[in-house]
Amino acid sequence: MEMNSYERFMEVLHGNKDAADRIPCVNSVSVATMDFMKSYDAYWPQAHKDPEKMARLGSAAHKECGLDNVSVPFDMTMEAELMGATIDFHEDTIKWPSIRSFHAEDVSDIKIPKDVSSAGRVPAIIGAIEILKKEFEGEVPVNVYIVPPFTSISSYVVDSIVFLKSVRKAPEKVHEFLKASMGMYKELIGLFADAGADVITLHEMGGSTDNLSPKQFDVFVKPYLMEMIGSVRIPIILNICGSADMIADKMVESGAKAIAVDERTPIKEAKEKAEKVDPKAVLIGNIPAHGVVHFGPVERIREFVKKAIDDGVDMVAPGCDFWLETPTEHIKAFVDATIEFGSRSR
Repeated sequence: MEMNSYERFMEVLHGNKDAADRIPCVNSVSVATMDFMKSYDAYWPQAHKDPEKMARLGSAAHKECGLDNVSVPFDMTMEAELMGATIDFHEDTIKWPSIRSFHAEDVSDIKIPKDVSSAGRVPAIIGAIEILKKEFEGEVPVNVYIVPPFTSISSYVVDSIVFLKSVRKAPEKVHEFLKASMGMYKELIGLFADAGADVITLHEMGGSTDNLSPKQFDVFVKPYLMEMIGSVRIPIILNICGSADMIADKMVESGAKAIAVDERTPIKEAKEKAEKVDPKAVLIGNIPAHGVVHFGPVERIREFVKKAIDDGVDMVAPGCDFWLETPTEHIKAFVDATIEFGSRSR
């Protein structure tokens, strides 16, 4: 019996993989493209701040291509903005929001608002979640992604080189920064869950072994992920772009219902490590978002999707955000290939 996207996604996410009619095709991070902005009149930067435009853009890949989830927001600076970073939204062009400068040298430089629910872009995201939930409840899962403290602070709040050096030279200072943000993060997760999110993705790309050793991941990333995941009842996906095969087991130990990886993490190796921790571990990935989904051609997209499924992926996804210039027909081919090769009756 054919399932809808919500039923399919949730069965797999909770480990009931054989109960789903097919492997889901998802993207738990940014689903925005310029094609979708044009089709739904939801351009950046307005769609970062306007809940209706955010909801339209966040649902475009599902409506146009059949992606098995909707997702908001679309960038990685929202949390840093709450911690005091000044964001450049590039008002006259369509670019990813960026910080104007690293603003924190000491933990006292992090200024978290007393009322997180009304600060920065949080009201817009809450509004978009509510719109999406009303439209798609029980039909399509509403995913919201959050950039956890290690990635946010090391990439957008404190000078990246200084912060990563401190991991080795001044570990207590790193912990001070991370601990100072935890109240804000737990409040954010609670607000988004209460607004109607079906799943939250923690987009911890700074925690890959490109930046940290597995031991450092255990010390500076996993405890904070566990604290965040333990604070909410809805399921969590842990997404790490970058090399993660050596920490796939640690990602599962964080308490996430599923782990999402990119093309630098081989599916077979990651799956073997993950399933040693939990035989029902769910692995999402790992089609190159730029080199394959964006560039194509369609036959190459199909080859990569088939290989990921043959290697044992539980949900097919791009390794990271959709590239902004990705043609809609490539995303459609990506979904169609998952439907073809991921059918349980294949």
